[in-house]
Amino acid sequence: MATDYRPSPDAADVFAQYKEHYEGERELKPAMREHAANELKAGATVGQLAKATGLTPEVFRRMARDLGIERLRPPTVGKLKPEGDGS
Repeated sequence: MATDYRPSPDAADVFAQYKEHYEGERELKPAMREHAANELKAGATVGQLAKATGLTPEVFRRMARDLGIERLRPPTVGKLKPEGDGS
């Protein structure tokens, strides 16, 4: 039965380590996001922040978009519309 479950000692150790890191991430995330927003506004690139944090560049692209920070270059994926195309 599920009530009799006890992880093996190795699994319990890994689970405890994971939980500790996960809780630490949740504590640090608001401060990291605040600093990242300030750095984006100061001119940091999404790639630089991704490298510094280990997160993907997309995390910071979305953050920049939410902050209204203009892209320094056009997107590199998807269909690009010609300039002046009002559609």
